[in-house]
Amino acid sequence: MPAKPCRVTPQRRFCRIFLTALLTVGSGEVFAGLPPLPDTYPMAMTFHAFDKINKGSPAFDDALGKQAPYLFIHGAGNAQKTHAVKARWPDKIVTLQDAYGGVSEEDYANVWPGHLLYKPGTLSSQNISPQDTVISVQDPRLIVKNARRLEKMQKKTPLALIIYALDKAGKPDWSHAEHLVAERIDGQKITVKRGQWGSKALAFEAGKTVIAPHMMFWARQWQVNFSLHSPRGGAGNLTAAEWYARHAADNLAQASADGIEFDVGRWTWGAPEQQAMDIDNDRVADYGYLDGVNSFGLGGRVFFRELRRLVGPDKIIQADSNDAMFGVRGWQYLNGVQLESFPAANHFDRFSTAFLHLRMWAENAQALPHISYPFTKTPTTVYANARNADGSKTDARFRIGLAAACLTGMPHPFASLGNLKFDPANVIANDDGSNQHFGVFAWDEYQGGDRHDWHWLGRPLAPAQQDLSDLGTADLLAGTSWRWVTDKGFTAKPSGQNAMTVEHIPANILPEQMWYGVRYEPNGGLKTLQANQDYTLVFDAQGDDSWHYAGQDFAQVPRMLVISGAADTKKAAAPLSVLIDSTPRTYRVSFVADGSPAAVFGIAEQLGKTTLNAVKLYAGSAEHWSREFANGMVLLNMGHKPWHATVQKDLYRHLKGTQAPEVNTGETVGSDVLVPPQDAVFLIKR
Repeated sequence: MPAKPCRVTPQRRFCRIFLTALLTVGSGEVFAGLPPLPDTYPMAMTFHAFDKINKGSPAFDDALGKQAPYLFIHGAGNAQKTHAVKARWPDKIVTLQDAYGGVSEEDYANVWPGHLLYKPGTLSSQNISPQDTVISVQDPRLIVKNARRLEKMQKKTPLALIIYALDKAGKPDWSHAEHLVAERIDGQKITVKRGQWGSKALAFEAGKTVIAPHMMFWARQWQVNFSLHSPRGGAGNLTAAEWYARHAADNLAQASADGIEFDVGRWTWGAPEQQAMDIDNDRVADYGYLDGVNSFGLGGRVFFRELRRLVGPDKIIQADSNDAMFGVRGWQYLNGVQLESFPAANHFDRFSTAFLHLRMWAENAQALPHISYPFTKTPTTVYANARNADGSKTDARFRIGLAAACLTGMPHPFASLGNLKFDPANVIANDDGSNQHFGVFAWDEYQGGDRHDWHWLGRPLAPAQQDLSDLGTADLLAGTSWRWVTDKGFTAKPSGQNAMTVEHIPANILPEQMWYGVRYEPNGGLKTLQANQDYTLVFDAQGDDSWHYAGQDFAQVPRMLVISGAADTKKAAAPLSVLIDSTPRTYRVSFVADGSPAAVFGIAEQLGKTTLNAVKLYAGSAEHWSREFANGMVLLNMGHKPWHATVQKDLYRHLKGTQAPEVNTGETVGSDVLVPPQDAVFLIKR
């Protein structure tokens, strides 16, 4: 988040970050329909602590009792479990978890076929009777690549297909549709099971029939077509977004929960080439984009708008939305987001943009109370006996997440992973789920070590402060001239000083092929940056955030700016990304150089105007943070060298704990506190 001009002291240069949301959760405010929110920190929460535990069992009762110190209980389970948890703890916030548009198997028969999202399909090459179980298609590769691939898929879940007729205009006739299961493929012939999930076997004409794979959310969950191109139909003549809002509101009412969080809220789909959506059912992969606008992403706004209208202002609505690149957009209807495996799916060198994304949501989400939190889901030494390659402990990963939560004034959950091979947006990459371990994790830092006080930090005395003393004084981009570049197939026009408006994006291309189609780059290039060293990019940016598309108006939907050429992107196949909107902001993005020339900005993620100014580059990291509380202080250093932070002399001591006694020593500190690289220190007042 942009910092205002800082006050310079001889010892340190501190920049204060003014976030309207920092004190919102811990304000003592009472929101109708919700338990009163505390004004003391930390705010520990549990996450899926009742998974695989039967309601009414001794284990369930034991898990219920262990919730006592935790403010939030998330993912309590089905409606019956959630009822029991809420009844036991009426003064705690209890929230559900659901899929972002995923329809579970028990509801397959209840969803109108036109509301579902499909991959590009192929035409039939034969007439099909209701008795036929072998179907010839024009392009079987659009169904499944080969027989071996189908066999591999069948080990986990059936390959669900839709077959539907085309009307005289060549458009889908959803009144003449049927669900199938693919069993075998042999050349252009596919053996199927007919009339699945409540549908009836029908007759179809050659060349006037489409067979397409279902787009899946997770295994055995069909994805609804949130896009603005979803047809109206079914009971109530609704769009898919409107139908799913009612579905989610019903789930929330049945559970009597305080709110709901949607797993993996997507603006665009992760791995879009493998998960190619066709939102307008024209048998061409469009990846959710039509006319250069993300119709699928904007349609998610319709879903949130309808859900907020249905449940009112006093329920929490959140989305699991990790970054600017793939996460949901729009701040009007959500209380906030969850950042799973913070930061950046456990890529700690990409902390800067992850923390920026968290702070952007904490500041801009408009539903109260503001609740956007970093979810630490990672291997640690305490709970998974995980160690770094050099044998050192990995518990700093937890401390980083908790520190980020305290700095932004938000709650914090933890779950344990067996190893770092985890992608929150890709269930296929997560093996069989045995890597994840949920429950109740009583960290020393949650309870103040030997204080055993779960709100030991107390009330915040000020917003978080950012220390910029590590930054070099020389702007490494001083004297650099910049240019706009537009690739073939893209159209853009200058729109004022250092501004460009993207007017056309080629159709049916992958999102990552769009991003740099119009870009802002150094003219003539720069010397290569020193690999594996910290640098900080500073720039001013703003962009269009209002849209008129498909007959609807959308406000406060930020656009994405991608940055490459100067960031360590080898650990994750994606550039750095930030959200920009119509409010001018100064951004500071720290990164680890990958040995390539300095920054290139891509602005063509969607149509619209982007303005960039005052681009500077400094050696060093800007990710040094502190926040003072009534009873302690939190210090966070995400740079790659130690940070000597200055505090009031002899006022603090380290926590005294048993889990990481080499860190939480209980020792008194003077005025200088050494914060190790990529770690956090929690101090308590003596």
